[in-house]
Amino acid sequence: MSLVGYTNAGKSTLFNSLTKARVYAADQLFATLDTTSRQFYLEGEGNVILSDTVGFIRDLLHQLVAAFRATLDETVHSDLLLHVIDASSLVRNEQVEQVDRVLAEVDAHGVP
Repeated sequence: MSLVGYTNAGKSTLFNSLTKARVYAADQLFATLDTTSRQFYLEGEGNVILSDTVGFIRDLLHQLVAAFRATLDETVHSDLLLHVIDASSLVRNEQVEQVDRVLAEVDAHGVP
C-alpha cells in the first residue's frame, strides 16, 4: 500500500502514526524525496507494507516527473493507493485532479 497525495497533505504524518516511524515531516515542498517503507499490522489483513511517497504539486515539470520516476514507481507496484487529501485546503479539488494526472502519467491510474 502506498500513500499518495498533494504536497503537505499529511502523508508523512499519517505514515508515522500508522507505522510508529519517525520519518521527517514538515510543512515544506518535497520534505519527502525518497520513498520510505515500513511494515505495520492492519486489523483483518495482518502485516502490510506501507510506503510514503513524494508529494505531488501542480504543474510539475515533465523533467521533475522523470527525476522522481523511481520514487513514483512505487505506486505502480502497490496493491492499493491511499490518496491523502488535506480537507482544509481551499483548492483540494484541483490538488486531487493533479495527483490523478501524475498517477496516470506514471501508469499507476489502474491501481485501486
